[in-house]
Amino acid sequence: MNFDKKFFQANFFKLERYRVSADKVSPDEPEANEAVVKITVPAKAAADKVDNKYLAEYQPDNKKYVSLTATSAGEGTVDALDLALRKLLEPIFPFIKHVRLIRYEVQSTQRREGTSSEVEVFVLAANKEGKLYFSQVSAASVIEASFSALANIYNRFFLDSYNAGAVE
Repeated sequence: MNFDKKFFQANFFKLERYRVSADKVSPDEPEANEAVVKITVPAKAAADKVDNKYLAEYQPDNKKYVSLTATSAGEGTVDALDLALRKLLEPIFPFIKHVRLIRYEVQSTQRREGTSSEVEVFVLAANKEGKLYFSQVSAASVIEASFSALANIYNRFFLDSYNAGAVE
């Protein structure tokens, strides 16, 4: 089956926005990293599964979709982003708990001077049966490339679960 972005947005999730922060308040203290993620999911999928503290609003289109927001701290900005996304998705789609990230890699794709070069993010993950999934995304922002790579991995897990009948 060939599924497109609209399929995932109608059946899995759609990114509304994210924000990440890295705070360094003292040279002797570790950096504090936090992410806020807002997504839209099908209201039917989220019904009775999501804690009300994550419920942001129902969308006006006949209440078919609901927006959810979560905040998480992490070991880095990408970890915080992943944790916030998982906090929202795991109660609705339990198979996400079985996504194990094996490898995360960032490298520059251009040989420009300065910090304006594009980066490429590679993510390798496995499901509980050991099936491997990977995503490779390029962008000017390491955060944007990382979120897109993570979303691609979760979309592939979702598609496999959907095709296996594990998602209603």
